[in-house]
Amino acid sequence: MSDDPWVVAICYPREWWSEPGAFDAAVARLEATATPDGRPVEVVVAAYEESHDRRRERGIDALRDWPATQPEISDDAAAAFARMHTALALDLPADIATRAPNLAWVQAFGAGSDQFVSCHFGDHDVRLTSSAGSNAVGIAEFALGRLLEHRKLFPLIRELQQAENWQARFGSELAGTTLGLIGFGNICEAIAVRARAFDMRVVACRQSARPGDTHELLDGVYASSELNNMLGECDAVIAAVPDAPSTREMINADSLAAMKPGAFFCNVGRGSLVDEPALIASLEAGHLSGAALDVASGEPLEPGHQLWTAPNLSLSFHNAAVPAAMFANVHAIYAENLANFVNGTPLRNLVTP
Repeated sequence: MSDDPWVVAICYPREWWSEPGAFDAAVARLEATATPDGRPVEVVVAAYEESHDRRRERGIDALRDWPATQPEISDDAAAAFARMHTALALDLPADIATRAPNLAWVQAFGAGSDQFVSCHFGDHDVRLTSSAGSNAVGIAEFALGRLLEHRKLFPLIRELQQAENWQARFGSELAGTTLGLIGFGNICEAIAVRARAFDMRVVACRQSARPGDTHELLDGVYASSELNNMLGECDAVIAAVPDAPSTREMINADSLAAMKPGAFFCNVGRGSLVDEPALIASLEAGHLSGAALDVASGEPLEPGHQLWTAPNLSLSFHNAAVPAAMFANVHAIYAENLANFVNGTPLRNLVTP
């Protein structure tokens, strides 16, 4: 039996936790993991963070010389990398496989993991898992909140209140309307559960769909090639898909024109999904009655961008998730996977390199 510990690295800043003591409690849970060989679990903090734009670009162009331009790595982080067997990380240096000779498994902090493509884990026998599902409920609630806000005329009612203008304005019901989902991962599944509670008809377009596919939460399943057919029957559309070549600008002039006149569109996935000038043109023409974006093609959105002033568009700032719940959920998945890892059982949310 070896006395050498299993070294677990937390590779994001502990300051991200807003609840006092929550980070320490999460670390204690990891350190309490029972190992079959009796080796202790040692948790180290190796904070490493990159910009949103760099993270996205790493997912698009994995062959660029990313190590040449990566942020400075602290001595503490470098020492932790050299010892770690597994890491929970939003970002890691592109050359992490050489910096961490013991590394066998990385769990991505979020549902997306494209930024790790440039680490070439497949060439180094390093497994990769995601935290898919960790923020699904919070984002689903946010997206449906935007839809309710739009259908119930909440912004207009607020404006009338602020103007001290007593005018009764009436919204419309969700019951009986059709909601279309682009993608059907954890977030859209959580949206479907809640939309059905409003007596909505729910359909979804998913890349993996095959003719004849059904789902207990859905009234219809469409393949990617049938996207425009689905859009034409929807009163509202919510999208939550990862950034990928097949999804970039999937919502464009053609797909927007295919939507029902007066439809509402919401994106809580990745900004690359939307051709933003085409969306603005559709709103200006009145074809869409409204839209909500929690993400943009470039973040943060620069001052003067047309999205700020587009008519009937509600913007938020990549904040649909609920961090307090998400952090706890991420660490619950990681704790479960750590037990799987040290026991040699299959990992949850395994990502194919």
